[in-house]
Amino acid sequence: MPSALFVVGVNQRSADACVREQMHVELDDVYRSLRWLRNGSRLIEAAAPLTTCEWTEVYGLSPDPERAHRLLIRLAAERSGTPVDVFRQHTYLHRGEDAVRHLFRVASGLDSVIHGEAQILGQVRSALMHPETDSVASSFVKRLFQSALAAGKRVRSETEIGRGSASVAGAALCLLEARMHGLEGRSALVLGAGDTGTLVAKLLRKHGIQELIVANRTEERAYSLAREVDGVACGLDDLDAWLGNVDIVVGAIGGPGGLVTPERIRGTRSADRDTLHLLDLAHPRTFSPDLSSEPGVDLLDLAQVFERVEAVRDARAAEVPRAQAIVEAEVENFLQWVRSRASAPVLRAMREQVLALAQEEAEKRARGRSAEEREAFARLARSIARSFLHAPTRAVREADPDSVEGRWLLEQIPTLLGIDPSGGDEERAE
Repeated sequence: MPSALFVVGVNQRSADACVREQMHVELDDVYRSLRWLRNGSRLIEAAAPLTTCEWTEVYGLSPDPERAHRLLIRLAAERSGTPVDVFRQHTYLHRGEDAVRHLFRVASGLDSVIHGEAQILGQVRSALMHPETDSVASSFVKRLFQSALAAGKRVRSETEIGRGSASVAGAALCLLEARMHGLEGRSALVLGAGDTGTLVAKLLRKHGIQELIVANRTEERAYSLAREVDGVACGLDDLDAWLGNVDIVVGAIGGPGGLVTPERIRGTRSADRDTLHLLDLAHPRTFSPDLSSEPGVDLLDLAQVFERVEAVRDARAAEVPRAQAIVEAEVENFLQWVRSRASAPVLRAMREQVLALAQEEAEKRARGRSAEEREAFARLARSIARSFLHAPTRAVREADPDSVEGRWLLEQIPTLLGIDPSGGDEERAE
């Protein structure tokens, strides 16, 4: 495994929601920083970010992951306006095989608040397909994410870890339904039309919501989702007109200091209205924390949802060992691919060298003989060559370029056989 592979990140285990909100850096700023590092520094060769409501991570290739970690958190501190010591305290760094395993566990839902969360697989796919990813990633990083997706799909199809409420959003709506004694016939406003907003809008329809409004910064996306869920669309400029007339507002879009404040609620909602239920699923949060003490408002945020999902975690715990076994198998498949990249030039040169020698010797021995005899000599020579190649081919394929023994073997084979894996002229000893 190349020692240059690393992941730097913060998640729900390394920092609570309030701290993660302080550390939040907009995705556009993350890509901007990664482009600058890749083009103007030799410290990061390639990278790709992964952001969800539970974590923010950067996967990358660097000759010095520790220095890359320090530089990334310094840049993030500058972008977020948060002291760098906060980032030092709450970020983690995984290297090599541990970084691969970490991403595969994330994609499989094993590191989510609820094991088997369905939404994370789509978020990993979105990170791979993001239009800015090509500007910072490499074929190696893309292959890493593709392999993680394959691992996640296997876990979901071959285990029951995804049974029940398969997302934080699903669990949150179940809690909201219990607090409101049912959602049928109610009206709801969903703020945000991204992955989380789309999932929530569809779930609200399944839970019996009668009137559904979708608001988004990009109105075109709001209209697209509204058509999909048979709802009404609006832009954020029209938000106040709806805030005073719905039973539920779901936040799936972040904003500095909260997009919806107590002052905004007071200005749009009459005192005789029933309780307004707010469900905040965004990071940073959609609703100001001060709304928790506002009369006539019931605020349910991610921190509260996380505290109430232990029952779902316990129900899925029995499937975790099977899911972990699948992850380990997929990690090993990826590592074998990595090792094959290091050994491929040696294998190709070794095979070409031995087969060329065998053909040369067969031609010498078959001079003056019939065509049938010449072909028989050629077949025999190829058979002997392939038999000779079997053991060294297996050894080279299994060589770990990160180990002392593996590096020694990959370095010595060319010398011992007189081959040039780089594709240059081969010098063969007679």
